[in-house]
Amino acid sequence: MNRKIIIGILVAIIITGLGVGSYFWFFQPKKYTGQVEKITLAAYTGEAGAMVYIADDQGFFEEYGLEVTIKDFGSGKACADAIIADEADVSTSAGFAFVSYSFEHSNLKIFGTVATAEVKELVARKDKGITTINDLIGKRIAVKEKSGAEFQLGVFLVLNGISQEDVELVDLKPSEMVESILNGDIDASFTWDPYSYDIKKELGDNAISWPGGEDFYFVLITKEDWLVNNSVAAERLIKSLLATEEYVKDHSSEAKDFVTDRFEYESDYIEYSWPKQEFNVILSQAMLITFDAQARWKIENNLTNATEIPNYLEYIYLDALKDVKPEAVTIID
Repeated sequence: MNRKIIIGILVAIIITGLGVGSYFWFFQPKKYTGQVEKITLAAYTGEAGAMVYIADDQGFFEEYGLEVTIKDFGSGKACADAIIADEADVSTSAGFAFVSYSFEHSNLKIFGTVATAEVKELVARKDKGITTINDLIGKRIAVKEKSGAEFQLGVFLVLNGISQEDVELVDLKPSEMVESILNGDIDASFTWDPYSYDIKKELGDNAISWPGGEDFYFVLITKEDWLVNNSVAAERLIKSLLATEEYVKDHSSEAKDFVTDRFEYESDYIEYSWPKQEFNVILSQAMLITFDAQARWKIENNLTNATEIPNYLEYIYLDALKDVKPEAVTIID
């Protein structure tokens, strides 16, 4: 073989090898070798809290130097309870749970979200004479008392020109609503998925529904003293969740399959639910406005001894997210 041809082939092999090596060096995850930060995380076992579980499954916590112990809880409120009881460092919880505790626990801090969604819905029986929203007047509507759903139902009614006194509210747990509406004990329900989904599935063509409106923020809650002592861990947690956010965007099918298996959902349900979720890490001004509205509602309905709305800007820790992805922070500081 010609000497020049042999040299050319060898050079090509070397260049190709350097190219492949460079790709893996620059773009493949590198094993973290520094000091590992430990976090105990109270996580909601549902799609709104899925980012935490995806991050763990994909190794993003480890990649950013974290050892995260996940404690499973069946509701966002239970996760918030774990923070109050010092049983966890961080929780994923609904914003309403945070607002409920904020009156008596001014040391609570939010430093990001793991999801925003519109998952609440009013579902009614057509055979109860309900085909328009105005037909709800005089009807029995099930809602969980003192919950974010009750607040949102009040907003829903006002926006549609109906006074809360024009309907009869029935206090039921979401798990009780399915059987109750199927038996005809109630005319409608206002709750969240998967319960709304189950009700519509069971009622079939006899169901009519309307979106509950308003964004639902699933937030990262901690305490101020933990942030003071663990600011590095907080920033690494944010980085790992931002990496998860990108993974979910780029690998939606794989993420859906994982969530379906992890939480034992039916494939039909996850196809219905997935488009309602936006898995993102943000701190938005709209979120603060929502907190103010929820706090005002609790005061006006005597669900707290407080008489003034807290300044929720003081409850937000901006630095962790602002230092990593400043465009994700739209709160006016």
